[in-house]
Amino acid sequence: MITIKFNGLQEEVGHKPSLLQLIESKEINPKTVALVLNEQVVPRSRWAQIECQDSDKIDIFSAVAGG
Repeated sequence: MITIKFNGLQEEVGHKPSLLQLIESKEINPKTVALVLNEQVVPRSRWAQIECQDSDKIDIFSAVAGG
């Protein structure tokens, strides 16, 4: 079991899910959000390859068009 901080809330996950699996487990459409892992923006194309690690800080933000 590992502990992560997701959008500011600490939680435990039973295995090391990929970032994509984590987002999908929360019923969030991955096409509508941006993801920051440990203060680094992660391209959506890499979410399936990156596993969550103990003490990771993961924040998601709604993607907004415009300027």
